[in-house]
Amino acid sequence: MDYRNKITTERLRPSSVTDARDIVEETESNRGRIIQSSAIRRLQQKTQVYPLETNAAVRSRLTHSLEVQQTGRFIARRILAAFREQGQLSALGLEGIETAFVNLVEMSCLMHDVGNPPFGHFGEAAINDWMRKHAGYCYQKASGSAETSTLFNEVLLPDLCLFEGNAQGLRIIATLQELNLTCSQIAALIKYTRPAYQPREGRGFGFEYLSRKPGYYYAEEPLIQYIWQHLGIADGHRYPLTYIMEAADDISYCIADLEDAVDKGILTLSTLRSFLEEEWKERCHGQSEYLPEIIEDAMTADITAHGFITRFRTRLVNDLAAYAAQRYIECHEQIFAGSLNEPLIDGGSELHLALVTLKQVARKHVFSSKEVETPELRGYSALKGLLEIYRPLLEISADDIAAIVRKEHSPYFISQRLFHRLSKRHVEAYLRSVEMIADSASSAQEKRELEWYYRMRLLIDYLSGMTDDFVLTEFQCLSAI
Repeated sequence: MDYRNKITTERLRPSSVTDARDIVEETESNRGRIIQSSAIRRLQQKTQVYPLETNAAVRSRLTHSLEVQQTGRFIARRILAAFREQGQLSALGLEGIETAFVNLVEMSCLMHDVGNPPFGHFGEAAINDWMRKHAGYCYQKASGSAETSTLFNEVLLPDLCLFEGNAQGLRIIATLQELNLTCSQIAALIKYTRPAYQPREGRGFGFEYLSRKPGYYYAEEPLIQYIWQHLGIADGHRYPLTYIMEAADDISYCIADLEDAVDKGILTLSTLRSFLEEEWKERCHGQSEYLPEIIEDAMTADITAHGFITRFRTRLVNDLAAYAAQRYIECHEQIFAGSLNEPLIDGGSELHLALVTLKQVARKHVFSSKEVETPELRGYSALKGLLEIYRPLLEISADDIAAIVRKEHSPYFISQRLFHRLSKRHVEAYLRSVEMIADSASSAQEKRELEWYYRMRLLIDYLSGMTDDFVLTEFQCLSAI
């Protein structure tokens, strides 16, 4: 096991910024590219739990990601300290590149939510619901035929009908933003191992957990194959540092969601304590007092809700981070190979039960509140409405859309005006894909189907990249509300 085979300087394209081949410097270059990207900036106006929140103290996707970044750094440093104590740094190829190890973890944590659409999981549901109902018909109208190929039926259409934030995140950083990160940095972001077009069952590797969600789209499949080959990762397996990013996310959001609920007055300190203790009893049946003891330790006679949360969070984060680091060391052979088919904070420990308890309390008593559900419903309606408004772009032929791209006269004046509203960066990505099709498609039908696939991706890229506020503003504008 040599981490210098996993942490490399290889990028998808030669860097135009530096000729340095030092591993640490290349991860620092990654950091600069990521922090300065617009994808990160947009997270400040995307939902964590409370859509359209005006209270700056309540978490957005950006503030949540910053917390995940810090937790990931904490876990990574504990892992390195353990390897150092065991005298393993040199044998594992980590001596001298410990900073690179931490950098990769931190930046994967910061980026982990960049693919989330406006209004979070409700945004995903809106896109997927509309696509499943209308995408096939839109293609038939655009092509003027009901005839479709196996590629279209088994790959392209299923791929489009399963929007997933993790897969979109990869597409944003590699295809749309073209950050040209190192292969190691991209790999550290990829949580799941199957393409979106492939059903969850029948993946064939026996890794149910690692393939429970799609990790990438058909459009990025060549990228995945290249990176996995370069880093020596077997098909269906994961990059080792991804386990740390995943654990940091789990630790951060389970506590943060409850803290925000207290800040907003959805839960009082007494109801929060009661809900936590009731949920813990249901799960542990009196066999462990771990969580009640932490709650009791965090309480004092005159403590405020904020003071309680601070004490509670500090103890729990320290315990969970220590456990995640311990598990990384204990399961290191499987983790290095990317075959550990479970998270670091697994289902067989009281630490995991504590995480599940917090998540269930949030699901039962926070996510179902009107403060959360009403804005989500507004976002759901607005996103589906925008998909319907932009539908004319999906129902004209490849030749007609090409004429609009060339700014020629077009009888499709609605489509022409809608096209002008799309992001230039997204349009450029679409045009690169169309140019690639011209060189690789084996038949006219395949070319037609692939062009339409990337045209649909263009629209999904544009809408899913919107902030919560902009979705409502754009829908109101184009609906003349």
